[in-house]
Amino acid sequence: MKHIIFLILFITSISSLKSQISISGIVMNEKNKEALIGAVIYFPYMHKGTMTDSNGKFEINNLLPGTFDLLVSFIGFQTKIIKVNTDTLQSKLLIYLTEQTFETQEVIISGNRFSLQHENAIDIKSIKTDIHSDLEANFLNRLGKEPGVDMISKGNGIVKPVIRGLSNTNILFVDNGIRKENYQFSENHPYVIDDMGMERIEIIKGPASLLYGSDAVGGVIYSIPEKPALQNTISGNYTAKYSLNDGGIASNLSVKGAKENFHAGVGFGIKSFKDFTDAAGIQVPNSRFNNKSFKTNAGISYKFGKTDVYYDLTTMQLGLTIPAAISIIQDIGRNNNVWFQHLESHILALKNKFFIKSFMIDADFSYQLNNRKLNTVESLPVFTTVDMSLNTLGYNFKGTYSYKNNYQFITGIQGIKQKNKNYEAPNHIIPDADLFDFSAYILLSAKFMSKLNVLAGLRYDYRTILTIAEPNSPAVNPQYSNFSYSAGLTYQITEKFLFRSNFASAQRTPNIAELTQNGPHGAFFEKGNSALQTQKNFEPDVSIHYHSDFVLFEMSGFYNKIENYIFLEKSSATAPNGMLIYQFNQSDAGIKGLEVGFKIMPVKTVKIFSNYSFIDAKQSDGSYLPFIPHNKIYSELKYCPVKSFLKFNISASVNSTYAFSQTKVSEFETVTPGYFVSNLVLSSERKLKSGKLNIAFSLNNLFNEVYIDHLSTLKELNYFAQGRNLIAVVKYVF
Repeated sequence: MKHIIFLILFITSISSLKSQISISGIVMNEKNKEALIGAVIYFPYMHKGTMTDSNGKFEINNLLPGTFDLLVSFIGFQTKIIKVNTDTLQSKLLIYLTEQTFETQEVIISGNRFSLQHENAIDIKSIKTDIHSDLEANFLNRLGKEPGVDMISKGNGIVKPVIRGLSNTNILFVDNGIRKENYQFSENHPYVIDDMGMERIEIIKGPASLLYGSDAVGGVIYSIPEKPALQNTISGNYTAKYSLNDGGIASNLSVKGAKENFHAGVGFGIKSFKDFTDAAGIQVPNSRFNNKSFKTNAGISYKFGKTDVYYDLTTMQLGLTIPAAISIIQDIGRNNNVWFQHLESHILALKNKFFIKSFMIDADFSYQLNNRKLNTVESLPVFTTVDMSLNTLGYNFKGTYSYKNNYQFITGIQGIKQKNKNYEAPNHIIPDADLFDFSAYILLSAKFMSKLNVLAGLRYDYRTILTIAEPNSPAVNPQYSNFSYSAGLTYQITEKFLFRSNFASAQRTPNIAELTQNGPHGAFFEKGNSALQTQKNFEPDVSIHYHSDFVLFEMSGFYNKIENYIFLEKSSATAPNGMLIYQFNQSDAGIKGLEVGFKIMPVKTVKIFSNYSFIDAKQSDGSYLPFIPHNKIYSELKYCPVKSFLKFNISASVNSTYAFSQTKVSEFETVTPGYFVSNLVLSSERKLKSGKLNIAFSLNNLFNEVYIDHLSTLKELNYFAQGRNLIAVVKYVF
């Protein structure tokens, strides 16, 4: 920590070395050559940006020397990335943007570089965390509208993503470039995250170990923070939310500001929800939850680079709907008093970028502290039965070399040092343990003939785990070393039609719980297996994309071959306490799937969206894998009137999900019937002199459909999904 503080003070002392480089220009509509007012001009690597004035003009001062990506964006137009050499630029920039009906060219960050979606050899989806995310009981549910993405849930507080049939430690959650490390080995252990200050989430579907290492065999959820304030401005937003079914209240306030060489921001948020009522009219006991969050950041730029510091604190109190709690919950309040998880996450990150002509160096350091407690009832001999902390130190050094704007070579090393510690609470779900990770990788991207983009790379990972022996669990000390590789291409057949193909390998080492567990965990008695080997995934996938002014169509297919798939297997033995034993075992498996989606605009005021996802997942002996979602069709009809009402731009939409019956179930699962659920959404926006005001309403489960999703862990307790629910959100951006 002393070294980090010294580095911050050192950089602060040299931040007065200001560069005098500046750029200026004008942004115009390519079609009618009219100036675009309020277009955003932003250098992402320097965290510097501005907005065009009433004449479409802009100017950004105190830039670093070198060649940088410049992002130019405006609502309703295609985002453009321009290579700008700040050393040699003499004249003003004249930038034309093209109108678009659908967002087909999102800027992607999680592919280890800034790029447009059509230039990526990996199919990465980008989902904005806007006011429509606030209309969800849990913002992660917004991701479930993307084909191939679902959620395991225990009510609205505990939600875990599933990507193409894989979940838990088969998926990585990366927050602002940092791997989340917070006991994600079970469906009862959610990611300790909050969407306050989050601009959007990117989803990589399929093996991504090449970029992110072990555990990314199913995919990656990558959260991206809001951009800093534009140069020489102060801005922010306030959001308030109310949910009728569960009495949910939530609000957050964020403020940020920037000078020419310095930016900072801070945000506070709270959420409090009562027990929800299912569609059968039954209140689901102890489904309540309470969250708090605090986030702050600051950054400075200097003559040869920039430094950013981030600190996030998130606390969660999540009620557990389990038999022991159901029998004693009498109130309908929102306070967590019995049988709840208390989770606390601290993240401190120091992120640096240094620029040397065509070469860029990243040097990032992070520290995570996660504390997890399981609290029961005061009448028991021990109230807190689980109390453990996970301390993680991480580093990431990356070098990026760009050549003639068409070739990019990336190489780097990454690693973490992790310690799990149990305190005085009697139950040790996992033992005291130390984990060490080291990895090195190379990645090459190239563009040929302006139509062909190629990406290929190789990665080496080394991991050691050392645990302390427990009364019922011997110590283990395995070592793992593995290679991962990936190769893919995107070919622009025509301006509107492209083909994408990718082949990726990935690996996941057994986690500490899978190696050592030997006791009750949730509803099962789970027994680890110290003989588990590395799980390896191999996935080819292909996709096609077509878009015109009024039509967008996408289709992709994949086959994920898994060697040594790790899973919980039901046994015939019982534990001394009478619980049925589930043993961690391995088997080869395969997951195949198809995802199809389209968007059309038959008339100017109407947009229609629909997608279909199919998945089939089996072990090598023909039995089905657990926690595989329904095959689903998601559809949305959106109406956007041309005329405003009371100066509000209004839109209305109806969306629905049709889930086919899930009959392909594993040994310890039961068949889940299909369902059809619809939601009605009304949203509005009014521009004000000092910002804009958004007001939105959502009537979820419009027809009060009585159903349960196959991935809900409330199914075994005979509770259904949440009944009809009205959610109202007000957001003021200033």
